[in-house]
Amino acid sequence: MNEKDVILLLQHYRHDLMNHLQIIHGYLSMNKTDRVESKVQESLEYYNEERKLMHLQGTLLTLWVIQFNGYYEDFRLTYQIHTENKKISQSDEQLVRQCNRVISLISHLHEKMELFEAKLLLEDTDKQEVLRVKLSINGNFKDKEEVIKELNSLELEYQMSIENTNDGIVCMFAVPCEI
Repeated sequence: MNEKDVILLLQHYRHDLMNHLQIIHGYLSMNKTDRVESKVQESLEYYNEERKLMHLQGTLLTLWVIQFNGYYEDFRLTYQIHTENKKISQSDEQLVRQCNRVISLISHLHEKMELFEAKLLLEDTDKQEVLRVKLSINGNFKDKEEVIKELNSLELEYQMSIENTNDGIVCMFAVPCEI
């Protein structure tokens, strides 16, 4: 990432922050304090998740998540981190590469103009040195069975299982972590 990319990322990040603050300011000016409280709570939860993401020490994953919605026009990503005091620096690059391959494959196999909701979940497992990654993609797949078949044929760093759900698919795999 060069200086120009960093500046673009900061501009995008600042734009999002200003949007949140302007919405809060608008609710305040209309005396809608219940909405202000709700929006402030939503913002606090968002930045707490971001704090947990950054504490994972996965530089590439953090950048990937922050840039995701600006990079993929037909996906919207949310994320949740259900772990504390774990570090993924040793698996950071492979984790991002695997997530990118899943999203890229789905992006190439669906109709443009279709919006997909992606959710990334990182959570503890029974083994302290392993984190579970769940990448859920919900939306209107043209041929979900074909997508699952193609995903199963990918050569990936981490063995992945794929679950077919009513709303989409869930890709699950485990990555090593440090405590």
